[in-house]
Amino acid sequence: MSWISILCFAWTLVAYGVSKWVYQRRKVVFLSPAIVAPLAILLPLLAFHIHYAQYIGDTRWLTWLLGPATVAFAVPIYNHRDVAKRHWLALSLGIFVGMAVALFSAAFLARLFDFDREVSLSLMARSVSTPFAVEVVTDTGGSVELVSLFTVITGLIGMIAGDIVLAVLKLRSTVAHGASFGVSAHGFGTARARERGTEEGVVASLTMVFSGIAMVLVGPHLTSWVLSIIG
Repeated sequence: MSWISILCFAWTLVAYGVSKWVYQRRKVVFLSPAIVAPLAILLPLLAFHIHYAQYIGDTRWLTWLLGPATVAFAVPIYNHRDVAKRHWLALSLGIFVGMAVALFSAAFLARLFDFDREVSLSLMARSVSTPFAVEVVTDTGGSVELVSLFTVITGLIGMIAGDIVLAVLKLRSTVAHGASFGVSAHGFGTARARERGTEEGVVASLTMVFSGIAMVLVGPHLTSWVLSIIG
């Protein structure tokens, strides 16, 4: 391992740790580690002309932790499984509608801007958390790098705009709040939902995980079908 690899790995940990410490003292959404840490990491990469491919290779150990971290969401889901039992129908419909809207809107935008097939497939898989999205593009033929980028952007926008959208819609249900964050903004949205309340966090975790599982199981077939319709 080169000294650049060690510095990239260490700086990523430091950037996240400091940004999390700041956010715990100032609960402002724009100070979230999801926003501040990437910016703090980006600056030295640009300053020292470190290519993305090198950086992602040096920090791949952190990327591999996304899988276990996603599985860990099963703990709060199990502890609050009564919520899923009470609202299983509404949550199932929410996951189905969320997947359909995400796929059709991505395909429409890809068609509108004349994206090539690889970009289109990557864009269509970006509506679930990164580990699931990577599995989907592995089957469909999209780009792992692009879907990772699209997934992060989707999560950030959903986390930032989620509170505003829910306020405009005047939704009162905590289940609706949690499901909205989980389906539309996956990991980032789930973190934001947990800050709003326990039930919101549990529902967001549940919808994020199950929408990801559903996408891995049927996403490749749905993607081809949607593309043939938009075509």
